[in-house]
Amino acid sequence: MSFEIYVRPGFSHLELSSVIGVLQAANALETGVQFTWQVASDLPGLVSSSSEVLVRAEPAIGDQYLKDYLFVTGGSNCSGGNWMQRARAMQKLRRPVLLLSDAATAYIRASAPLSGPVTTHWQDARALAETGNYPTVTNRLAENNAGIFTCAGHGHTAEIVIRLLSEVLSPQDCAELTSAMVLETARGFSGEQPKGAGGNFNFLGGKLAKAIAIMEESVEAPLPTAVIAEKAGLSVRHMERLFLTHLDTTPARHYRRVRLKLAGKLITDTSLPVVDIALACGFPSSASLAKAYRHEFGVTPHQLRSGRKGGSAR
Repeated sequence: MSFEIYVRPGFSHLELSSVIGVLQAANALETGVQFTWQVASDLPGLVSSSSEVLVRAEPAIGDQYLKDYLFVTGGSNCSGGNWMQRARAMQKLRRPVLLLSDAATAYIRASAPLSGPVTTHWQDARALAETGNYPTVTNRLAENNAGIFTCAGHGHTAEIVIRLLSEVLSPQDCAELTSAMVLETARGFSGEQPKGAGGNFNFLGGKLAKAIAIMEESVEAPLPTAVIAEKAGLSVRHMERLFLTHLDTTPARHYRRVRLKLAGKLITDTSLPVVDIALACGFPSSASLAKAYRHEFGVTPHQLRSGRKGGSAR
């Protein structure tokens, strides 16, 4: 079985290494099924990832030399290249296409309106909700729409590859492969993504995580601290102690940072006017957003968007 892993400059090294790592581990099990792969790009030669790791890519020419499976990694330049042409050709041949994170987002934007379910990384899903009408976007880890799988990607990539290989490997082989990758399980396509820090109870206590989840779900119309505490089943003083003890900050400051981080995502990943981003993130004006953003991250929204100063808040 052959795999093409398509990359563009700024690709996700995590996603690339996850795909290759699982295929290597599967071959090491000597199951009788051999997996081969080729890294390809419309810009062949040495291609640099977002973390400045170089990979040598073979030419991806139109809809020629297609493999059994096509993976398209996420990254900052996913909207370019010829991978959509190759994906459509694969779809006609009924060969699976897996679009990871940013690639899934680019596909959703370019192919709208879509009749079937699609997904992407939850942060991008929030940005999509602010910039257009995408009613079929779900919060699942992966969705299959007529042979094109849109996937959350990132840390889930290794699990999605294992799930894909389970179609040709025995349950015993899949269990050994999952163990070899030091994973407790390989979540299926229908699993829900954890949305924000409030969805992760491994590092945050239950009450604190619930308070953070309430903040993350109420960005456009910020809630008073007392309301958040009540919804989380806490007194205001108890909630303040939890934030100070575990996060070294106050609830109000953490809430503002949650809203500012979403604003940074919308500034860098969309063309929405800054005033619309401000309103979407609970700020009354672009001026109030600019002041808060500069105070928190040392750069204004306009400077962030133009790239004149360093990174975003992500």
